[in-house]
Amino acid sequence: MTHKSNGNSSSYYIKILLKYTIQKYVFYEESIFQVYATSFDTAYQKVESYVRLMREPERKNMYGNTVHCSIVDYLDCFQSDDMENDVQEVYSRIFQNHFEFSEQELVKLLGDTCTRKEMLPLRYFPDQKEI
Repeated sequence: MTHKSNGNSSSYYIKILLKYTIQKYVFYEESIFQVYATSFDTAYQKVESYVRLMREPERKNMYGNTVHCSIVDYLDCFQSDDMENDVQEVYSRIFQNHFEFSEQELVKLLGDTCTRKEMLPLRYFPDQKEI
């Protein structure tokens, strides 16, 4: 289902941080949601309702272990309705490196992701490539 903004709505992008725990494993997921809303507050409310409906606080993975999911925090909200030359910026963040990591360390920290094998405890069903 697609939704077009009406005259009063704007596009908001809300970035949240989720936490998944499975036994000794802890995973974090940054998610950015696009929301049509009339204000920042309404956009946050819509995402909060959506996450409550779509993310189960507890579920079983393919090994029968309980996966716990919780919202750590709402990290940012960005409004963008402008498009130029068929390009629209959907997210932007300006920050300082207060910990004085080298740029190489900073890129590694910001770009660190899980491997396919590391993500297996999160899966509902077996990954056919791992069978």
